[in-house]
Amino acid sequence: MSILVVKPLFRLPLIYIYTMINTIPITLALAQPVYIYSHCVDTENFTLNSTYETNLDYALSALPTTNSGLGFFNFSTREVNSIALCRGDVNPDVCSSCLNDSIVNLRKLCPYQKEALWFYEYCLLQYSNNTLLTYPQEKDYFYQFNPNITTDLDRFNGVLLPLMDYLIGIAAAGGPLLKFAYGNRTDPSLVTIYGLVQCAPYLTEQECSECLKDEVSRIGLNDNGKIGGKIVLLTCNFRFETYPFVNQSSVDSPPPPFRSSLPPGM
Repeated sequence: MSILVVKPLFRLPLIYIYTMINTIPITLALAQPVYIYSHCVDTENFTLNSTYETNLDYALSALPTTNSGLGFFNFSTREVNSIALCRGDVNPDVCSSCLNDSIVNLRKLCPYQKEALWFYEYCLLQYSNNTLLTYPQEKDYFYQFNPNITTDLDRFNGVLLPLMDYLIGIAAAGGPLLKFAYGNRTDPSLVTIYGLVQCAPYLTEQECSECLKDEVSRIGLNDNGKIGGKIVLLTCNFRFETYPFVNQSSVDSPPPPFRSSLPPGM
């Protein structure tokens, strides 16, 4: 068992999408980002050449310069708040490219909305005239699952859930800049399950743990035995698959080994 530690999301309508993945993205190169979801919030709009538009453009031009060093960005003006978060395993060049593409595309998609969200596989972007660094937020969420189904649900979840619980503990304790963990475990039938969890770094340890545990508890409600998937909020997200999907070259040091309390044969 290996666990890799490095160091979320907003009002998303409940939707179901699945994609067949034909390649294993272990090396993250500067390529076209993988689009996942976007949302233009229509509750408040601004007019062309308004003060809000000026503040928004300024905030989004300054946001990429505020990297915490670990992929979290945060910039506010008098009227606009903006944040961005890169997935914990992406290198700085991929993170920067992903954020810049998000900014360009979100402004095109939501030209006059005061609040909007865009996320790719490796980064998310949100701006709003409301406070963003808050918890809890609305419980609407995005989810996406692999269409393939396990042949032994009890055994699969008997490996997956303890793994996710362990990763949650590591990510939640990650400190104010980095809340991300990745690891894997192989079940007795030699199927390896890979898991990833991440929280917005401004969450406390308790908030991160609570957010992720609530989302992981939805496994079985939404996935119906699927062998891979993700659930994403603005404040936390997780993913699991039966193939490697994390860029391990961006991880500097491994954490302590995972010790499962599962009895033999589980």
